[in-house]
Formats: sequence, structure tokens, C-alpha cells
Amino acid sequence: MTPRAQGVLLMLGASACFSSGGLLVRLAGSTPPAAMVFWRSAIVFLFLLALLSAWHGRRLPARVREGGAAGLVSAAFLGATFALFIFAVTRTPVANASALMSTGPLMLTVSAWALLGERAPPATWAAIVVALCGVGVMFADGFGSGGEALGNLLALCIPVSFTASYLILRRARSKPDPAVTGMMASLFAALAVVPFAWPVEWPARDLPILLAMGLVQTGTGLLLLMLAVHRLRAAELGMVGLLEMVLAPVWVWALLGERPTDAALAGGVVVVSAVFVNQLALVLRREPATGPG
Repeated sequence: MTPRAQGVLLMLGASACFSSGGLLVRLAGSTPPAAMVFWRSAIVFLFLLALLSAWHGRRLPARVREGGAAGLVSAAFLGATFALFIFAVTRTPVANASALMSTGPLMLTVSAWALLGERAPPATWAAIVVALCGVGVMFADGFGSGGEALGNLLALCIPVSFTASYLILRRARSKPDPAVTGMMASLFAALAVVPFAWPVEWPARDLPILLAMGLVQTGTGLLLLMLAVHRLRAAELGMVGLLEMVLAPVWVWALLGERPTDAALAGGVVVVSAVFVNQLALVLRREPATGPG
């Protein structure tokens, strides 16, 4: 199996994990948003700490130091996405957040082209445009106003923060370990919200849901994403990641009865079709999976 094929499979798994986030946030409604961020991030940190300790052993502290300042800054931006997601979804519908987060592939591709020198093939640029149009159709009537404005703004900041984290990680001379970066990101997110969640109470009622958020939705999803980062170009990474935005409202629909509109269903077909055609074209072209940097 080629590195690109491995990256696609890893990213598909990551997208499936991440897509359950909106549903799990809805199910953990009795836990305040800041406390939800704290517990999910703390669980992710412990999960990755255990995994990386088993992998690196006593060399783990050295692996953290090897990342240097770039690794810590990248982790800070990634950690911001952990908090922003929960704060956004608790203030705006999942469809709204998904629509705004779907701008990530465009941000990634344009930024990687401008700053990393990665050249996406014309088919990928076209596929991104088509996919974003499909997402726009899905959620054209989902954007709120008034009280939802803050949630929409927070959701828009998620792809901005992720793009910054990705670019810093790719340009770093120290070549930080992506999994270590994810571990530090979860630690930063947990510590950052402590003042807002204090006193942090034990979430007995929502603990199973928070464990699923930490271990599966974020922990496993993040691990798969980090393994895919150096196997795919930014455009490919973003295109496959669009599936998360399609699946997120589907889970809410299937389990909570929030049925998407006909426009949303039609847009989903457009997005999935664009992803499929783009990946098929990339496989046939057999281009390198990673670019400069």
C-alpha cells in the first residue's frame, strides 16, 4: 500500500471519529462547556501520554523537547481548536458549525501553496470548489443570527487555528512529532479552561460520554490524523477531512432526530462525489504524497 493510500485510510478513520463530536456534545448537555473542554482534553492527554510512554519509554521527555518552540506553538493552536469546537457547538447548531468549519480545506490549500510551495493539481482545486459549494448547499439555511452569532464566529476560528497549527508543524526545522504535538495540545487546552471551569466537578452523569469524547472522538481521531499528516498533501488532507462535515449532522439526525433538509442531503451527495473523484484522480496521477517543508 502506498503512503498516499495509507494516508487516505487514516484520514477517513479520523474523519469518522471527529464527526461524532457534535452528537456527543449534545448528549453531554448536563456538563458546562468549559468543564466539558477540561474533561475531554484531560482524557485525551492521559490517553496519548500512556500511548506515547509505551512507545518512547524514557525518551518521551526528550521527544517533547525535540519539538522546540515550534512544536509548542503548533500545539497551542491545535489545543485552541479543542476548546473552540465545544464552545461553538454549545452556542450554535451542529449544521452551522460544520458549514463554517468546512472552509478549512480552502484555507489549508491556499496557505500551503503560499507558504509551503505545495502545488495542488487543478483537479484538486476544482474538487475543493465543488465540495465547498456542496457544503454551502447543505447548510445554506442553517446560519443563525443574534444569539448564534458568537457560536458561528467561534466555529469559523477552528479552521483558522488548525491551519496555523498545521503550517507551523510542517515548516518547523525541528520536525516535531505530530503525536507529541497532539498530546501537548490537549494539555494546553485543559489548563487554559481551568479558570473558567473552576471548581471542576466530577461529571458522574456524563462520564461515559466524556470518555467516548476523549478516547474515541478526539484521542483516536487525533492519533489517526497525526499519522496521516506527512502522508498527504494539504489539499488531500482537507478534502478527505470534508467527510467529517458531512457525517456530523448525519449522526445528529440518526440518533437525535434532527433531520437535515433536502438541500443538505443534496449537498452531501455533491461533497462525497467531489471527494471520490478527487481521490481517484490523485491515485491515477500517482503524485508524491508530501510537498516541501
